[in-house]
Formats: sequence, C-alpha cells, structure tokens
Amino acid sequence: MKQQQFKITLGDDLRAKLDDSSSLNLRSIAEEIRQRLEMSFDIQGDGHTLDLIYAILFLAHETMRDLGTTWWGDERARSAFMAAIADQVMSYPITPSDLAARPLIALGTREQQAGPEDPPEVIGRAIARNYRRRVRPLGLQSDKFDISRFRELMRSNKETKT
Repeated sequence: MKQQQFKITLGDDLRAKLDDSSSLNLRSIAEEIRQRLEMSFDIQGDGHTLDLIYAILFLAHETMRDLGTTWWGDERARSAFMAAIADQVMSYPITPSDLAARPLIALGTREQQAGPEDPPEVIGRAIARNYRRRVRPLGLQSDKFDISRFRELMRSNKETKT
C-alpha cells in the first residue's frame, strides 16, 4: 500500500506527549501517530463502547481525585472504581429485540465457548483472562503491549461474526 505524507502543525504540549509516548513504546514518532490514529478508528464504530471507554477514563480520574490515590493504589479505591464502572455499565439500556437477534458466537475451541447455562460472572472472568493471555501476555509493561496483535485479534473476531 502506498503511503502518503501529511504536513501538520502540533503544539508544544502535544509534541512533548508524542515524544514521551514514542520513547516509552520504543517506536518512532511517525509510528506512534499511526498507531494512535488506527486505534481511534478501531473504537469509533460502537457508540456505547466508545462512551464507556471515555467514562472509564473519567471515573479513574474522579476516583483519584476523590480518594487521593489511583484505582490500583489501594483496595478502597479499587472497590469504588469497580462500583462506578458497574453503575455506568448498568446505565446503558438493553433493547430486547437486539438480544433475540444475537445468538452465542462460536469462538475458540469447543471447551472455550460460553454456553447458555454458564453464569455471566464466569464468562466475564474467562473473557478477562483471555485478554490477559492473548493481548497482554507480558503483563502491564506498556512497551510490551502489542497493538498490532490486538488489532489482528479484533479483526479476526469481526470476521468470525459475519
């Protein structure tokens, strides 16, 4: 695919953020911009999920402001943050007609698939473990997050659904 160059003007603050982030992620500023732009398109398709992403960022900030520590800083902050996220998730309406149109999607091996009798909490924990195993196998080190692997997994999940 042919690449094109664009000339843009960035303020000093934004340029400094890009410098810091590109150093942290061990990539060029151009690659950092490309990755961030790709991510912005990855999340734009689903309005509720995009809203939840912004809500989580806001809730994390408010947790820190109200409790004086990050949500991962102590158990009380973590509990407050989890309650805030749960409340936000529950605020999105469920349309019954949407539920009937969506059968369970067969992903992974037979043993990995959720069945109608599986409790939602068990399914949720399995989904979270799968994220940590497939997307963040090396932990929380930001220089180890593989955005290309993440995007590949997200694309393959979309293709499976269609």
